[in-house]
Amino acid sequence: MKSIGIEKINLYGSSLCLKQSDLAIARGKDPQRVVDDYMIDTRSLNPPYEDTITMAINAAAPMLTDEDKARIGLLIVGTEGSVDFGKPISTNIHGLLSLPHAVRNFETKHACYSGVAALDVAINWIASGLNRGKKALVIATDFSRRHFGKDWEFVLGGASAAMIISDTPKIIEFETSLKGSWTTDIYDTYRPTARHESGNNEVSLYSYSDALEGAYRDFTDCVEGPVDFDAMFDYNIYHMPFPAMAFQAHRILCNCARPRAKSEVRESFNAKVLPSLRFARRVGSMYGASNFFGLCGLIQSVSDLKPDARVGMFAYGSGAMGEFYSGRICDGAREIIDAMRFDESLDRRKKVSVAEYEMVETLREDLIEKENYISDLTVLDNWYEEFYKGRRMLVLSEVNEYRRIYQWS
Repeated sequence: MKSIGIEKINLYGSSLCLKQSDLAIARGKDPQRVVDDYMIDTRSLNPPYEDTITMAINAAAPMLTDEDKARIGLLIVGTEGSVDFGKPISTNIHGLLSLPHAVRNFETKHACYSGVAALDVAINWIASGLNRGKKALVIATDFSRRHFGKDWEFVLGGASAAMIISDTPKIIEFETSLKGSWTTDIYDTYRPTARHESGNNEVSLYSYSDALEGAYRDFTDCVEGPVDFDAMFDYNIYHMPFPAMAFQAHRILCNCARPRAKSEVRESFNAKVLPSLRFARRVGSMYGASNFFGLCGLIQSVSDLKPDARVGMFAYGSGAMGEFYSGRICDGAREIIDAMRFDESLDRRKKVSVAEYEMVETLREDLIEKENYISDLTVLDNWYEEFYKGRRMLVLSEVNEYRRIYQWS
């Protein structure tokens, strides 16, 4: 069986951020408890002239060479924040990246599972040989809606991840024969309109737990012989609606293997999972890009990461779908992720006040589904001039009869 995995990857965490402790104080909560409970220090925030398309481009464009573009034969974009109910954002992204015309492209939607759903299709396309030597570009891109004063206001965010999937992996090689799935029909969290996001936190947590256990048990059925959870995986990455959920997830699988004390779970978590939270703690919710942010965080955080280390990964999407899969870290992956300098990218974000955050979120919501408008690039004290101008980043310029027009900074 041929090797298939991630050859290149790049992340984008937007240009604004809000301190979780500041939001907690504004909402009358204990700031230290909020930070500790969710394990989020800051969350990313989009200015009104960014959307899922600009985020996708700002992740993908810096990574792609002309040679890369010429060899792409498939483009899949996972999102639950599309800007149109008919035209997929993959077409916008295809044009903005100047990809060849002979590229099959489409959009996947399954809440936070959308990014891994896109990845699955790309892997199978290459494994089938129907790619004829071409590579796939997979992008996961999403951001939160406005939820002032609600409990889940503390677990919001936004991020995008762009990856080249090929038969010459340099970051992780997926074990394509090992995969477990679990699904059910449930309303845990959902977006019934372009403006609204709704759900039940308790139902969502139970659904996540059921999906994790079910997908993992299905995964073990693919493995010949008995599975020792502790010995099989060097590291584990879990979907993170908020980073602290990764501990609860790891606790479930540890106890599926054998019952143990919470202290033993914590020790295993600190060694095998905690490194993957590096970027999640700074970005907040990453939606369909969660596993990929976790992978990059893990690779950058573990100083003695060994080539061929096995990583067990769990993806979850409300509605609901769970998938457990695995891969092996490639030799040289650490150098590639280090060169991305993503920590420095997050350091450059503008730290906004709670009042500025509320202004931005209100303005973004007011613009949803407007037929015509021109983006105000002067908001937040001309942040566009300071952060974007001259850096060849994509922003939304205007909407003209619902047609979205973008410009390079």
